[in-house]
Formats: sequence, structure tokens, C-alpha cells
Amino acid sequence: MDQILEVQLRQIVKPYLDRGRASDFDHTLRTIGYARQLLQKEEGDEEIVIPALYLHDIGWSEVNYEDWINAKPDQKKYADSVAAHMRHGAEISKQILENMKYDKEKIHAIVSIIAIHDIPEQVFAMEDPSATMVAEADYLDRFGPESLVRFRSIYRDTSLSEKHIKEGQPFLLAGLELWFKTGTARSMAMNLARESGLFT
Repeated sequence: MDQILEVQLRQIVKPYLDRGRASDFDHTLRTIGYARQLLQKEEGDEEIVIPALYLHDIGWSEVNYEDWINAKPDQKKYADSVAAHMRHGAEISKQILENMKYDKEKIHAIVSIIAIHDIPEQVFAMEDPSATMVAEADYLDRFGPESLVRFRSIYRDTSLSEKHIKEGQPFLLAGLELWFKTGTARSMAMNLARESGLFT
């Protein structure tokens, strides 16, 4: 992606992400870092993947996500706020990219991905390497050591209990099989899980 456009996009999305869940801007930057690693080994269009990741969570700025916070790990995807943040994110992203005079075909691809990015089975059914990469980069950030810090800030609880961590562990382990289609992403997730102590 053109560096000037990327800097511009980063500046545009930051206020949205800052109004959403705590630490979503840092999460977004990490997903972009993961995507850059994936792009070195897997097929994907950087001009779709990178903007989609900058924009994928801006919809949280428009929703109350208490239902997501209060849901158990394996039930979070059913929270109304999850669907709402994808819908709002797709709408806002379209406006932002059109205002930036981004390529129309790429806008369509990006918006289509954002509209379903938290439903991996739908993303993978697109059979689109760029869409797959966006989902994989997003889900990779559930496994690294920074993920626990992130979830503590989202939950507004710096003492996230062992109970919460134990509840989430089987969910994350199952996710190693469900959330990654490429061998590269699966290998990265395994390495991150080891670093964060998921397998100890």
C-alpha cells in the first residue's frame, strides 16, 4: 500500500478506534504486523489486506458492547454488538475509502470483508486469499502475550482472573483449528500460543 495513503488512513482510523474498545488501535497495528509477515509467504493483495485491517474494528465506535463483554468466550460471536460493529464498520469504511478516492473495486472487496470479518467460516467460503489473510491476521492477535494485556484493558479489569483465563483456554485451543486456513498462519498462532503460555 502506498505509504502516504497508509499514513493518512492510520490518522483517520485512530479516533474511531480510540472511541471503541480499549486498546483496539494497538490491536489493529499488531494485526497489520501479522499480515505483513503472512504476505511474505502467502498470496494476498496488500492494497486490500492492509486497509481492511486498519478499518476492520472501527465499527466498535458506534455500538454498546456490554453484551460482548458479559458473554462467555464461546458465545461472544453471537452478541448483537458483534454483528452491529461489522455492519457499522463496513458502512464507515466505504465512506472513508471513497473520500480517499481509493480504487472502487478494492473498496468493494474491503467492505465485503469487513462486513463478515468475525465470521471465519463465511470469510473462508469467499475463497479469496486476501479475505482469508485479514481474518487470520485478526485472529492471530488472540494468541500472543499482548492479547492478555489487551483483554484486561477491554474488560476494564487489570486482575483478569485465572477463572477467565481457564474459561478462554479451550476456546483458543479449538480456535487453532477453526480460525486459520493457511499453514503459515497456523504455525504463527502455535508459536504465539507457546509464547503466551497457552500450552503450559
